[in-house]
Amino acid sequence: MMASSFFYGKAQQVSVEEPEFAEQTLILISDSVGKMLPRENAALKTKASASLYLTGIGKVKSRITLTGEHSSIVVKQEPVIRLVVKATDNKTDPKSFISLFKFEEKVNKRQALVAEAGTFTGASEKSLSNIDYNANKYGESSYLIFLENLEPGEYGLLLGDPNALTGKNRFNVTTFCVTADGNTPVSRKKSWD
Repeated sequence: MMASSFFYGKAQQVSVEEPEFAEQTLILISDSVGKMLPRENAALKTKASASLYLTGIGKVKSRITLTGEHSSIVVKQEPVIRLVVKATDNKTDPKSFISLFKFEEKVNKRQALVAEAGTFTGASEKSLSNIDYNANKYGESSYLIFLENLEPGEYGLLLGDPNALTGKNRFNVTTFCVTADGNTPVSRKKSWD
């Protein structure tokens, strides 16, 4: 907890400009330098297990799926990673509309489980907001997000602004990758050499 208060106190030292448009996100490289994170188009894919087709007993799973193994932005693992997320305003609790989650990494794609239903277990909705964070208001209409102790992997940020009732960009996912050394991860593509 002592480390947390040190990092949150450093929020006042950040001098990077807010992103220009709502729903854009910067990852901070230093107190004065940020990189714009990419927004990738995601598909919602639902798949039933083979046993469900054969015996009528099994599970159905829905996942958000992104094409490609890695985000184009890779950062080094740090005790605290900071993001600046621009919203329409910063009057709403960000935890009510900013969800951060880790992807399962597959060959040529990244996936996150959204929901599953089983013959005997019933339906269950999975929360994409499975990574906790702390946040402060930042600038005119942004939030400074603090992510502590992220493990290496691919991450997604989903924005569902409560002020925009249209639901636009519901499956545009902001992405970044964390590695131990800050270098692009090795491809998982199968090699036949």
